[in-house]
Amino acid sequence: MFFTMTTVSLVTLLSSGCATLTKPTWPWSDIDAGQEESLDDESSSVISSEFAPSNEDFGWNALKGDTIKRRFKKIVGRGPDESVAKDALTEGDDLFVQKDYKAALKQYHRVIDRWPDSAIEEDAMWQVGECLFFTDQYPKAEDQYDALVKKYPNTRYLDRIAKRQFVIAQYWLALDEKGHIPLLIPNLINRSRPLFDTRGRALKAYEHVRLNDPRGSLADDSLMAQANAHFLETEWLDADYYYSVLRTEYPDSDFLMPAHLFALQAKLRAYQGPAYEGGMLDEAEILADQILVQFPDQLKSDEEERVIRTRAEIAAQQALRHWKRAEFYAKGKHYSSARIYYALIAEDYPKTMLAQRARTQLNGIEGLKDFNDNPFPTLTAFLNPDSLKEAELDAMAEADALIASGDSTGENQPLR
Repeated sequence: MFFTMTTVSLVTLLSSGCATLTKPTWPWSDIDAGQEESLDDESSSVISSEFAPSNEDFGWNALKGDTIKRRFKKIVGRGPDESVAKDALTEGDDLFVQKDYKAALKQYHRVIDRWPDSAIEEDAMWQVGECLFFTDQYPKAEDQYDALVKKYPNTRYLDRIAKRQFVIAQYWLALDEKGHIPLLIPNLINRSRPLFDTRGRALKAYEHVRLNDPRGSLADDSLMAQANAHFLETEWLDADYYYSVLRTEYPDSDFLMPAHLFALQAKLRAYQGPAYEGGMLDEAEILADQILVQFPDQLKSDEEERVIRTRAEIAAQQALRHWKRAEFYAKGKHYSSARIYYALIAEDYPKTMLAQRARTQLNGIEGLKDFNDNPFPTLTAFLNPDSLKEAELDAMAEADALIASGDSTGENQPLR
């Protein structure tokens, strides 16, 4: 009896035609060219990812917080809805024009909530940053701008975001210079400055300008500002690093020559003396020569004179380094090594005050033999016969280095 009634109902339904059977139109369904059905809003070029079925809805991913939140929003009727988002965006823009930023913020957050991963959300995220900026909430605004770039790396607001972040960084540095707050003391009064470390956040904002838009108009400006901030705080190594990045990555920058000049001073101040590593002094020597060759027409007379004077100071410091080593070997009666360093001073830095003293010392130790500080040379040769060969190889390597430093033609080959 039940089977007969079911069959009759099915036949009646089919005889009434297909008009009573309608296929639901899903936003993610494929629509053929000849199909009459269409989406409710054909003007939308972006479909929210929250409509699309995802692997996160199944398996262990279904237990994630974002998945549960998305499902709950659909259950309570707050799922993705483009028409609601568009209405909220329009209302938010009207409130923004009226400078009612607090009310506009609510509408823009509503847009982000109801139609995520879309061009509408991108506009709303930018407007959220603008509302925070114009209400002097610069830390939140800077975070919002950075979040927008992270979610939409090629956003059309990229150039405007760079300008906002650059201005915020300038303001924070000026604010910290005027009234510095120690690092571990929180800022609980002024909402325009970060909770902690105003200067550090300013430098990070400069870095965001460059990293978010490396070829933007403010990328080299942010690098120069960041390097100058370190320079003013006598952080020579950090300043030299950012000046070097600017010279390397932005050779067409208007700050190219100032970056060379400031980097030269930073390298000299980072050098700690003849008792320490001299790599920074070697770099400063190369950079000084490069400045004189690369900017002969751009340097003013006083700047050129300062670079020449700095170059002479570098030569004096290099000569002092060789002198300290020569004196060390001479006191230990290792005259062969001492003669090498005295000769380097006389040949490479003849205009320094130590050059004449080095020549005098060379004449004084001429013909003197090295002191053998090995008390048992015979026993050493018997127990470790390879030590003589190692000493010979060390002497050959030192001779190679000396020949290479004194010969720039490449005609003399290393001894082997």
